[in-house]
Amino acid sequence: MLKKELLSIQPLIATNKMMKTAAADKPKKVKLSYGERIEYEYGAYMRCHIHEGILKVAFFLTEHMRAGGRNPVYELYIAKEKRKFITYDRLREKWRNSKLNSLEWPQYAYLSNAKWISKSDSNAIKDYLGSKTGDMEGLLDFQEEIRLEELLKQHKKETDAWDKDLAPTQMLPKDWNRWVDKVGIRQNYIFYEYSKKGAVTGYCTFCGKDVPIKQPRYDAQKRCLRCHNIVTFKSVGKAGFVATGSYQMYLIQRFRNGFMIRQFVGFRKYSKGEYKTPECVCNEVRRSIYDENGKALRAYFMGLYKQRETRWISNGVCSPSYMGEQGGRVYGKTLPNLAKNELSRTGLVEVLRTEIIDPEKYLAVLNEIPQLEQIAKAKLPQLVHECLTSYQNFRNMLHTKNASSLTMMLGISTHELKRLRGNNGCMSFLEWLRLERATGKIIQDKDIKWLCHEKIVTKDIRFIMNKMSILQICNYIRRQMSVYKRTSKEILTTWADYLSMAKRLKMNTDDEIIFRVNKLVQRHDDLVERCHEKDVAIQAGQIAESYPNVDEICKSIKEKYEYADDEYTILVPTCIEDILFEGRNLHHCIANSERYWERIERRETYVMFLRHSSDVDKAYYTLEVEPNGTIRQKRTMYDRQEPDIEGAKVFLKKWQAVVSKRLTSEDLELGKESRVLRFQSYAQLREEQKIIHTGELRGKLLVDVLLADLMENADVLAN
Repeated sequence: MLKKELLSIQPLIATNKMMKTAAADKPKKVKLSYGERIEYEYGAYMRCHIHEGILKVAFFLTEHMRAGGRNPVYELYIAKEKRKFITYDRLREKWRNSKLNSLEWPQYAYLSNAKWISKSDSNAIKDYLGSKTGDMEGLLDFQEEIRLEELLKQHKKETDAWDKDLAPTQMLPKDWNRWVDKVGIRQNYIFYEYSKKGAVTGYCTFCGKDVPIKQPRYDAQKRCLRCHNIVTFKSVGKAGFVATGSYQMYLIQRFRNGFMIRQFVGFRKYSKGEYKTPECVCNEVRRSIYDENGKALRAYFMGLYKQRETRWISNGVCSPSYMGEQGGRVYGKTLPNLAKNELSRTGLVEVLRTEIIDPEKYLAVLNEIPQLEQIAKAKLPQLVHECLTSYQNFRNMLHTKNASSLTMMLGISTHELKRLRGNNGCMSFLEWLRLERATGKIIQDKDIKWLCHEKIVTKDIRFIMNKMSILQICNYIRRQMSVYKRTSKEILTTWADYLSMAKRLKMNTDDEIIFRVNKLVQRHDDLVERCHEKDVAIQAGQIAESYPNVDEICKSIKEKYEYADDEYTILVPTCIEDILFEGRNLHHCIANSERYWERIERRETYVMFLRHSSDVDKAYYTLEVEPNGTIRQKRTMYDRQEPDIEGAKVFLKKWQAVVSKRLTSEDLELGKESRVLRFQSYAQLREEQKIIHTGELRGKLLVDVLLADLMENADVLAN
């Protein structure tokens, strides 16, 4: 429709009758719970005119007409044959494509159901549109039809491309339904007639005939004596309606220059008394298209499209991290031909011979882990399964990612690969073989299998490996499990905790009587009582193992740095436990951050405690101090600084002056090195723009907070 031609159509203005009706249509105030509104008998007035096949409808507002206005606010133009409409907004002087209900109307016009129109004009609209009504409702119905047609055309452009893409999909194999029933759906039953004497025959749903049975029990699972499949026994009189679970099934077929993986979901249902003629339901739910190299190109799923129809809808390809369906049986007769070309370099066919997997997930992981092909062809199904379950962990497990051989890739010998294959080994089994190779100490397959069964990995026994052989460790764990009726993991945790506490108590943990104690749990509990705080003792033992000099350093500086006056006292911890208890009491990070232990170990900084002299046993502030007396940090509860620290600063400066006189040349040299390291650390923090994310300092730069907290020892710097 040409807009200039539309505007040239005969103008429509309000008639005298319309003006008279509007003048008599006086406004009414309607009270509402939230205020009031104005209402008229007619929300708007309408006139129409048909010109050369174009319907023109003019809309007038009651308020305008009551004020003497005769011009319309909107002019709607409809071309029925062309299935188009457009509206001219007279007030704003612009064209609008909106439907009538989307235009701007006064509240009284929008809420009023009654719109004035003459009978002749109403009949003209009905005849033109072929609608039931000749008012605004009839016009709006026509507009909505047009919009729906336009929407469907838009959808069709999208869906036609999908349908064209899927058009070459092959027909289902002739024996597909039988395969679904016998292979794809893996749950089967034996229905039997209950008898007090005991039923001796039943109907096997897999065999499709009566078979001998022995001592059937309702819902018990056994193997059919004829087909040897696992079946569930169901008494005919008790069973009623029975349905199997839903099973995933896959069909791989050639598609253009590649192949397509088609996914189905199927189940069987048995109506009461008709167990010999079940209904087998199988629905296709997904199609994935691959090129000749096994690379996923695109995928479709069967779903509700735009809330209008169930059809194939474009979807993303399978992700290697997908953790949805656990896979299903794959139709086998199409695989031999595909194995020669499209699937020859995937290992998928080899896996499908023995495993129930999701072929889409397999190919997605293969794209990320190309070594999966070698592992699949080497007949290592457990490794394949673990790779599909957690491909990132599997990637990290690979010894050499770009190795030319499987043994180099896995980091084992040919003989060890044979052992791995013979035991259907998992990643844990592989780790044990690697440990054997690294240490040169033989580990029997039966012990590795037991460790894998117990989910014990090499790092779990690192604390004891240098003292006992793997065989001795396994035997010891099994013996303690038998004595105390605990799991292997519980025994290992108890054992590690016991040795950690033993180290803290200066016991000789290299003595076999200590590390291989006969009654582990009893001795563990004894040490807990001696340590009072089990978790602190264990943590201290672990820290001491990594930072063996912390205790000695704390004791060596105690006399030099401790000082007190009538109001405040500075104490130096005597051991790791003191620092741990300080962190626990003040709920700050100093005890749980490795950087502080590292600094103490290399004498970059020391940890000290600021206390009130009236109560030196109560935690107040924790200080991080450089060897020359410079105070890097002062922190109390939850890593905070309270206003009272200002009063303590006078004492801290006094303490620095006293300590300066006690420092040796070694302390001063250590202080210089510490100062350099501090500058480097602050420069890095400034460059990285690290921000504090929690607490009252949230949003501030960490380096600015540290600089504000710094109290350099002026007496030392002056010299």
